[in-house]
Amino acid sequence: MRSGETLAADLIVLATGYKGQEHLVRKLFGDDVAGRVGPIWGFGDEQELRNMFTRTAQSGLWFIAGSLAQCRIYSKYLGLQIKACEVGLLPRRRPLPDALVVEADSR
Repeated sequence: MRSGETLAADLIVLATGYKGQEHLVRKLFGDDVAGRVGPIWGFGDEQELRNMFTRTAQSGLWFIAGSLAQCRIYSKYLGLQIKACEVGLLPRRRPLPDALVVEADSR
């Protein structure tokens, strides 16, 4: 404890992630990058995970999260996409959604 006192425990649970990954992106890379990337996790209009295990609209920024099983399986697919970008088979970033392009043009 802060006072230096100890407490015997059978289990300690660390709860992290109270703020979404968008918060961390904004904090580390700024508003422009966070705006380009958009929401992370959850399902988008096409019922696919948003910006997870795939290219984002920010070149070189990739996200992988979830359980160990998810990360283990999807890391292979993520690695193949990164390789495809590196050898020119895929563009390095996904195009911005139309809504973000219109908003960016109106500034």
